[in-house]
Amino acid sequence: MRLASFHAAGRDRIGFELAEGWLVDAAEAVRFVGGSASADFPGDMLTLIRAGVPALAALRSAHVRALETRGDVRTYGTDEVEWRAPILSPSKVVCLALNNRALDAIKIRAPTDHPAFFLKPSTAVTGHRCPIRLRASFGLTHPEPELGVVIAHTLKDVSPAAAMDGVFGYTIVNDVTSVGMREEDSFSVRYFKPGATPGEVTLGEGHTSYPGRYKASDTFAPMGPYLVTRDEIPDPAALRIECRLGEKLVASDHTRNYVWGVADALSHISRTMTLLPGDVVSMGTAVGGDADDPDAPEVPGVTRANLVGFAGELSITISKLGTLTNSIQMI
Repeated sequence: MRLASFHAAGRDRIGFELAEGWLVDAAEAVRFVGGSASADFPGDMLTLIRAGVPALAALRSAHVRALETRGDVRTYGTDEVEWRAPILSPSKVVCLALNNRALDAIKIRAPTDHPAFFLKPSTAVTGHRCPIRLRASFGLTHPEPELGVVIAHTLKDVSPAAAMDGVFGYTIVNDVTSVGMREEDSFSVRYFKPGATPGEVTLGEGHTSYPGRYKASDTFAPMGPYLVTRDEIPDPAALRIECRLGEKLVASDHTRNYVWGVADALSHISRTMTLLPGDVVSMGTAVGGDADDPDAPEVPGVTRANLVGFAGELSITISKLGTLTNSIQMI
């Protein structure tokens, strides 16, 4: 199913896509079918995810019934609703860093046996058709089109195989990044590091930056429009990603180019950080064409696509997931 969070007829709702251009409120659909689940069906996506298999099963039954009797269930036009992010307030958005083989050429030093990751707060999350709010002082700020993985239940110290059992579904994430703020918040430092022998400590020098502003500002994590349940995406490594500024294609890539796939990434994250229901793991940036795809267009690097002052629409399309579209609002 293609699930959505939206505002219509005076209140926030969750629902599913009945047909292209039409949404059905989940609670209304379950009440239409009847049954014990209808009285207190979850009214938001996080509660639905936490409710587990019984709630999802009730929703699937309502979905089938609604498809059979389209004229008898109330629908909401996708052009008429106010979209919300599929999950309004995940406990965290975990983003993989430089997780694309196309970026190997720019890495001077990088971990080779595990993915690196950072966090975005729930206040960075915004939805489809909502503005990304920027200041001119942010400098070069670019989109990063990414596959988002939504967690179904708590994952801690899990194997890759077990990690996949903890996937609820997939969505589109834009990891908005301000290069200008990254430069402002970068440091050259001296620090203690492990020496050549066990227990030895030595002094080193290096460069570091902190993503509190340049990755985590308000509206820097647009996502949606849909949360597509796991059964609809049997292979998350078989999805094409495109990103456009207006009509200009700035990224064309494929999820098979991720260095670390979904299972390995979730397993690794769970070793140090517990993943909770509704958390979103963003798998890494689509940066360009496929080296092994002769039909892939030549496109400029997405990291040069400056959003500051851009007057059109920014859109990210992932096959089977839809298109996430946002405008830019200068503040």
